[in-house]
Amino acid sequence: MAQNVNVKPDSSGKPELKSKDRIASIDVLRGLTIFAMIFVNDVAGVKNIPGWMKHMPADANGMTFVDVVFPAFLFIVGMAIPFSINKRISKGDSILEIIKHIIIRTAGLLVLGILMVNMGGFSQAVTGMNKQLWIILVFISAIIVWNAYPKKSGNEKLLFSALKFMGLAGLILLAVIYRRVDDGDIKWLQTSWWGILGLIGWAYLASSVVYLLFRKYPAAIAAGMFLFSLLYVAEKSGAFSTIFFFKDTLLPGIQVGSHASITTAGILLSVILTSQRFDSLRKKIAAMFVYSIFLLVTGLLYYPQYGINKIYATPSWCYLSSFICVILFILLYYFIDIKKYHKWSSFLKPAGVNPLLAYLLPSIFYSLITITGFTFYSEIADGFTGIIRSLVFTFLMLGITHYLTRLNIKLHL
Repeated sequence: MAQNVNVKPDSSGKPELKSKDRIASIDVLRGLTIFAMIFVNDVAGVKNIPGWMKHMPADANGMTFVDVVFPAFLFIVGMAIPFSINKRISKGDSILEIIKHIIIRTAGLLVLGILMVNMGGFSQAVTGMNKQLWIILVFISAIIVWNAYPKKSGNEKLLFSALKFMGLAGLILLAVIYRRVDDGDIKWLQTSWWGILGLIGWAYLASSVVYLLFRKYPAAIAAGMFLFSLLYVAEKSGAFSTIFFFKDTLLPGIQVGSHASITTAGILLSVILTSQRFDSLRKKIAAMFVYSIFLLVTGLLYYPQYGINKIYATPSWCYLSSFICVILFILLYYFIDIKKYHKWSSFLKPAGVNPLLAYLLPSIFYSLITITGFTFYSEIADGFTGIIRSLVFTFLMLGITHYLTRLNIKLHL
């Protein structure tokens, strides 16, 4: 996706972005986030490591850098939304076509999220199928369905359509097969917890609709961000407790509102970045910095009432994480897009351009080593050795992502 911005030269004579330039820092931030996500997920299984390399305990008041990784991904999803929607508008897509695209993409994220969150409970005894094999087949089917196949005609187009159909049929069959055992009862897929991808799906849907409706009015988008936070406040006050769907299936404040506030914060940063109102580098960076302070202050104002907690997605966690993301983006934007110091970030490119594949690959790896009985990986999960193992593993996943991307395996939801 081309992510371009027009910036006029400022009075200092410092280099500016031209209209044809891609905002490489967005891809780098996405790649850096995926890199961190793979690393922290793997190092979570390592014993005897510093507390700052783990999530804060569920009921603790505070956050580590690990607790910023997921909101950083939500934030970058939000940053991409204006570019994606505006590109579709410029191509002539109608509002209904764009809404259809948003709904289909959301549905895909929800389906993958539900399948992933239920993987741990899969019962081999009830289904008669190897758990790890079921998991691997789910991911293979997902890759086949959501791979961005080349635009071809004739027999090749029929082949790609057939592959998508086979992948979809595989997901449906695997979902039908699924059974879990809870308290002695045999149950099917559960939806009370939507998984990481599911939470991204809800946040993407909510914030995309806000941008689509109010894309010409930044103040209205900011109001939408505040409204999402107020959903959290309403939920904590019990406003939704009597509604069955919200009570047992979907938590509008925590599962939607809080996470959508982060994606909307990312949308607002892209709005600032591409605004013609800030027509020089100095003004643009100043505006982004002021915005970061605004997020910081808002997060601190929420802190006395709700504290900072990732598990409960408190507003302070949302706004302070967004503040960190803005500061990090300003640094990346200045050094990569303006100063052109970008060679160091080349190792992040695979995850930046193919993030979903990079995210799914570790789960496939874990299932493969389990099904083959390979125990060495778990035997080196202690202290410094375990940290090095996780770093090597992360680079390996990025390397495989790069190789598969060159083979035109690029997931697009």
